[in-house]
Amino acid sequence: MADAEAHFLGYESADLAEAYFSLIPAPHDATASYTRGQARAPRKIMDASSLIQDYDEETGLSLVDMVGIHTIAPELAPAEPFQLEPWVKEQIANALDATAVPIILGGDGTVSLWGIETLLARSPELTVLHIDANADLDDADDDETHHTVMRRVLELKNAPAVVQVGVRSLSRDGFERIMDSTVPVETFFMADIDRSSDEGWQDSVVDELRSPVYLSIDLTGLDPSIVPCVSAAEPGGLGWWQLLRLLKKVASRRRIAAIDVTELCPTDQSIQSDFAAARLIYKVMNYIQASGKMLAKP
Repeated sequence: MADAEAHFLGYESADLAEAYFSLIPAPHDATASYTRGQARAPRKIMDASSLIQDYDEETGLSLVDMVGIHTIAPELAPAEPFQLEPWVKEQIANALDATAVPIILGGDGTVSLWGIETLLARSPELTVLHIDANADLDDADDDETHHTVMRRVLELKNAPAVVQVGVRSLSRDGFERIMDSTVPVETFFMADIDRSSDEGWQDSVVDELRSPVYLSIDLTGLDPSIVPCVSAAEPGGLGWWQLLRLLKKVASRRRIAAIDVTELCPTDQSIQSDFAAARLIYKVMNYIQASGKMLAKP
């Protein structure tokens, strides 16, 4: 078993008061409807991150030399689901109080609702960028939050606008919500993205967002050749550089206030998906730092 004190990139955790990013484990898979194992993802991402070389060739940055990264060991998270939600929300609030960007390591998609609720309480003007293969807009019973999370977000008081990218799996009910002009959701279907002859769709995505942005990355949004170990791999997702170019544009033009990464289902046979998730998180951190749009530390 990996050392419970291991931290992101293998470096010692910075004090939250000095950190610009705070990695918060949310090992939750209690509401997963198909494949379980997402609760193991935070530890697997943390372990895989130790293999990342920290210089980013795009931005010319090496974050470990520039900013503090606060990391909470996954083993410190409560094991009981009813205790985990308030604990995760508390850690997010602590990060925001310290003007650090909270990065929530899921866990299944339910944890996105926890993060968005916490941010929305402080920033009513929040918008959500939702990267996902699934629209997650279906009706469901109260205990079925996993594939309905964005519907629940849209039902929040003063609900934020939601911009979805990479969707290629949805129900007719979900499609009708997307087509309903009174529902604040804009969806960029993967089929339309794939048919586009240029990357103008990325500018259209950014134009739909306003600061601050909550970035929610369900790893099924990526093509399964990149991240095969997910809850339900849907063929034909976003390419690696395709997604990174979008996120780089978002970071340069809008302030990303919080991030979650969900739906990794690790296996002991392959580290590919764990490493890709860790690399994606670090790339976004570099984009945020390079943008100059982070809040100043107190």
